[in-house]
Amino acid sequence: MRVLLFFMLGTFLIGEASAQNRSIEFRKDEWKRILEIAKSENKMIFVDCYTSWCGPCKMLSNTVFTNDSVADFYNQHFINVKVDMEKGEGPELAKRYEVKAFPTLLYIDKTGELVHCVVGFQSVQKLIEEGGIAMDGGMSFRALKKRYDAGERNPEFVRTYIAQLSESYRPKLQEEVATEYINTLDEDQFYSRDCWNIIIYNLSDPLSPLLKKLVKNRERFYRIIAKDTVDLFIDYTFRSKAGGFTWWEAGKHGAFNQKVYDEYVAYLLTLNLPEVPRYLATLYAAREGADGDYRGMLDEMHKALSYGFFYGDNKLSYIQSYIIRLEKCDDVSLKQEAIGWMETLMDEYPVGYYKSEYMRLKARLLRALGKEKEATDLETEARKVRMMH
Repeated sequence: MRVLLFFMLGTFLIGEASAQNRSIEFRKDEWKRILEIAKSENKMIFVDCYTSWCGPCKMLSNTVFTNDSVADFYNQHFINVKVDMEKGEGPELAKRYEVKAFPTLLYIDKTGELVHCVVGFQSVQKLIEEGGIAMDGGMSFRALKKRYDAGERNPEFVRTYIAQLSESYRPKLQEEVATEYINTLDEDQFYSRDCWNIIIYNLSDPLSPLLKKLVKNRERFYRIIAKDTVDLFIDYTFRSKAGGFTWWEAGKHGAFNQKVYDEYVAYLLTLNLPEVPRYLATLYAAREGADGDYRGMLDEMHKALSYGFFYGDNKLSYIQSYIIRLEKCDDVSLKQEAIGWMETLMDEYPVGYYKSEYMRLKARLLRALGKEKEATDLETEARKVRMMH
C-alpha cells in the first residue's frame, strides 16, 4: 500500500511548476451535509481553516490551491471545504478541532474524526505529501497519538511525534510530551546539545520545572552551547511570559491570571539575572493597565524609565506597549499628559526612526481625542522625518 501510495504521489508531483489552469474545488454546504457527502462518496474531508485577515491563507489559496498537481490530487481523493473560522460554523469547528492558528489544514474522516493536521503555508509538494500521509494513515497525527497514548516510548518515535505535534500546532501537548521525554534522561544526557535542541524547540514557559533547572544550571550549558545563545533563549522565554500579561485584555483573553502573575513575580525576585528589573517593570505596568488604572500604569512607566531599566529599542517597545492602552482610557487629562510626554521624547531626536515612532504614538493619542486632522498630518510628517538625516 505504502509503495503504491508514494508512486501515486510521484505522478502528481511531476510537473509541479506547470501552468495553473485548475484549482481545488471547494464545496459550499453545512458541515452536517459535508459529512453525509463524505460517507456517500467514501472519502476523507480536507478543510482549509482560514480567516479574512490571514496573509498566508491568501497566498495558499492563490498560489498552491490553484496548482494543477494539487488540484488534481485533492479533487480526486478528498471532499474539499473552505471555512472562515470567524464566521458561521467556523468558531464551533475551531473549538471542536482545536484550531488556534491560520491557516490550519485538517484531514477528517467520514465520521468527523480528526485524522491529520498541519498548520501554516505549505508548498505544492508538501501539501500533496500531507494529503498522502492522511490517506495512508500510518504516520498521521491520529495514528501517532494513538501509539503514544498506548504507551509507546521509543526515543525515535517520541521525537517523530513531537515533530508532528509542532506541525499540527498543539503547543500544550507538544510541551507535555517533550517534558515527559526529557525527564527520562540522566544528567549527562540533559546537559547535552541534543537535549538543548529539544528544549528550545518545545519548551517556552520559564515557570516550568525544566526551564527553571536550565536557568539555575545555565553555566553547564555554557560549556556546550555559546553563552550568548543560552542567555538569549532564557531572555526570550522571560520576555514572552511577561508579554502575555502586557497584551492581556479584559473580555478578550478571559480572566486575568493573578495566581500565575504572582508566581512569576515571586520567581523573578529570586533570580540574579541582569534583565530581571525589565521583566518586573513590564509586569508592574501591565498589572495596573489590566485593572484599568492608567494613572498607576503611567507612574510605573515613569519610575522604570527614571531608573534606566530601558533604553533604545527596549525603551521604545516598552513605551509603545502601554501608551496605546490609553486609546481606551476615558480620562482626557491622562491622554494629554501622555501627549506631552511623547513631545518630550520627540525632542530628544532631531530626525530618524525613534523620533518618527514617538510622533506616531502622539498621533494615535490625538486620534483618540478626536483630532483626526492633526493625527493624520503628524503621521505624514513622521514618514518624512523617518528618512531624514
